[in-house]
Amino acid sequence: MPGQRARNLPRGSKPPASLAARVAFLGSGVVLSGILLGAVFYEVTGGAAPSRAASTSSALPLSSTHFTPVEVTQSSHADADGAHKLISLKVPPHLSVPTPPPVFSIYLKDSDIQVERPYTPLKGLEDDGTMLFWVKRYDHGEVGRWFHRRKVGETVEIRGPVRTFDWKEDTWDEVVMVGSRHKILPCPLNMTDGPMKISGGTGITPFYQLLHNTFAHRPQAAVASSLKAPASSLDGLKTHITLMHASSFSASLPPPVILDDLKSWAAQYPEEFTLKTFVDRKGDASGVEATEGRIDVRSIDQTRHERGLMKQPSWLEWLRGVKGKREHQKKVLFVVCGPER
Repeated sequence: MPGQRARNLPRGSKPPASLAARVAFLGSGVVLSGILLGAVFYEVTGGAAPSRAASTSSALPLSSTHFTPVEVTQSSHADADGAHKLISLKVPPHLSVPTPPPVFSIYLKDSDIQVERPYTPLKGLEDDGTMLFWVKRYDHGEVGRWFHRRKVGETVEIRGPVRTFDWKEDTWDEVVMVGSRHKILPCPLNMTDGPMKISGGTGITPFYQLLHNTFAHRPQAAVASSLKAPASSLDGLKTHITLMHASSFSASLPPPVILDDLKSWAAQYPEEFTLKTFVDRKGDASGVEATEGRIDVRSIDQTRHERGLMKQPSWLEWLRGVKGKREHQKKVLFVVCGPER
């Protein structure tokens, strides 16, 4: 235009990008960021869809990506005050999966408030499609209370199985499973020697599931011998498992469907499995062998000594007040199920 001087641009520079070009550039960046975040979410969650987005299918096999309607076939009280129930669900044969993980849970959806919570089937997925659960009703646990109210013949929706523990047989020399209703402080579990398992209350369910998969289907030595089974089938585990389980009192220990099996396996396979139960107070229940007191540093150290996981001090070291040291010859895994606070 007359009277206006043209603005000179530096040599080699380009005119400013148009608004449309800038919008297109920003839009492509947003799309790429969304794709990247979606890929990360898929990888972290294992591809499982969130409960609010997962569909329901009566035709597809069990999967973590959708819900499957199943029937309630049992709902019975497992204690005197009604806080615990044994609930069975039945998966139709054509929807079952052949080889679920050794330790897994399923997600149950409360259809009233559209919220899901994970539950561990005690015996996994049985051949007939049955899954048995030991469920506690908490005052502020909405899904657990909803599950308790389901009656035999009603339908609930589940998704899974979802692997909850990457168990690999014969990886460890010792496994200690510890379950307590109380936090263990200070906790000396910075070891890498063999599996110990600690559980408390219904927290025993994943440990029981693993033990059931390990021992329940094993042929007895006499039966295997009569069938001329290979020697390898009689060798058993290379890993010894110790389960330390704590409850408030004797009456709140796991029901017979759990505790009887644990006692039987401990008696049949003493070289592979040790059971230790603890109660804050014994109460008036009879026929229950349990140590009165909580699982604490002393009881864990005692178990480590019994299993040879700590080197005993010499008499001279003992006089000097030197404590036992960890044995480095064994690979030990501690697995704890209990409160965070």
